Parts: sequence; structure tokens; C-alpha cells
Amino acid sequence: MEKLLKVTEVEKTIDSVLGQMDSVMKSSMDMALQGQAMNADSKALQEKLQSRMATIIKEEMSWDKMKDFYIQVYAENFTQEEIDGMIAFYDSPIGKAVTAKMPQVTIKSMTQMQQRMGPLMERIQKVTKEIVEESKLAPKKG
Repeated sequence: MEKLLKVTEVEKTIDSVLGQMDSVMKSSMDMALQGQAMNADSKALQEKLQSRMATIIKEEMSWDKMKDFYIQVYAENFTQEEIDGMIAFYDSPIGKAVTAKMPQVTIKSMTQMQQRMGPLMERIQKVTKEIVEESKLAPKKG
């Protein structure tokens, strides 16, 4: 199992993604606070929160804490034959290319999802508001 994790460079991928989490969190906070005026104290508090959150995420998602989790998940979902096949693939030139490019694919996917969340949340808020308004107009049953 550890050979599979090594050839797929899971540890490196986790480190890469965690390295990008800070900018993703900052963008998310900026989007959540969009249009709100913030004084210097509020801005400093936001940055402090972001910094502490990033530290906690990096600590909790570190390879040392996640390795056993990955081993368990792979062991529960793949047979030894499947694991051996994945090792052969990821040891091949194409497998190595997939491994090298996957962190960037993950980061781009996260960025795209984040950009989609703003319009999605707006639509959800609009529908929620409409339903609340409709419920105020509905005749009361009693």
C-alpha cells in the first residue's frame, strides 16, 4: 500500500494543495465579505482568523496525520490485484505524467468551484427569500 502512495506522490500532492489553501481561503473570505466596508481593526481580525485557520488546516491535514487514513481508505476499497495494477500504471511514463499534473488539476478545479459558489449562493439566497415571502402571504391554517 505504501508503494502505491509513494508512486502516486500523495504526500507531495497534499503538500501542494495545502500550500494553495491559503489563497483559496483568502479569496473565499473576500467573496463572502464582498461589498462590506471594513475598518482597519476588522481587516486585521479577518487576516488573523485566516492565518489561524490556515495553520489549523495544515496541521490537521499534514501527511503524518493523513497517511494512515489514506492506507485505510485504499485498503477498504481496492483489492491487492487492483493496487498492484495501479502501482504498475503510476510507475509508467503516463502514470508519472498524471501524478505530476494532478495537483494543478485539483487546484484549478477548486478555483473553478469557488468561482461558481458566488452565483450559486446568490441564487439560493434569492429562492430562500422568495419562499419566505410566499409563506408570509399564504393563508394561515389553524
